Amino acid sequence: MAPWLRFVRGVIDSEDLPLNISREMLQHNPVIAKIRNSVATRILTDLEKIAADDPVLYGTFWGQFGPVIKEGLYDATEHREQLFKVARFYSTHDNGKLTTLGDYVSRMKAGQDEIFYISGENIDTLKNSPQLEGFRARGLEVLLFTDTIDDFWLQQVPEYLGKAFKSITKGSIDL
Repeated sequence: MAPWLRFVRGVIDSEDLPLNISREMLQHNPVIAKIRNSVATRILTDLEKIAADDPVLYGTFWGQFGPVIKEGLYDATEHREQLFKVARFYSTHDNGKLTTLGDYVSRMKAGQDEIFYISGENIDTLKNSPQLEGFRARGLEVLLFTDTIDDFWLQQVPEYLGKAFKSITKGSIDL
């Protein structure tokens, strides 16, 4: 399994694998790579269904395993689109509720070309940040990133749906 799916436990039965195989050969086996890719796709598809059918249950799941899944945004470029569908983030739009990047983009103001975010360790500290005042006054939504992994995957993913990620604490922003 991929490291960002380390919370999944189970056994996969396959007739395609030889019985006598070394650990090194197993790591570079194309059959294993295909199984790993298929399992990851299946898990992400199931997570999408759970998120759509039972948001409360998915919110509980995300609270426990969200940072682990976000590691996939950094590592798994082949699954990034599916990962964005299941990823949840806090924002200034709905106090205390998680949102998707797709919902954020759909609520963006006309002419807004950037996804604004602020990152830190504590959600309450971020909500009271003085940098948010100008954005609140103009009705602009800002994502609140509280996980350590957020700063890493943002280096690998410069944009989402053609909208660039922009930190409100770094550099100047023309409001």
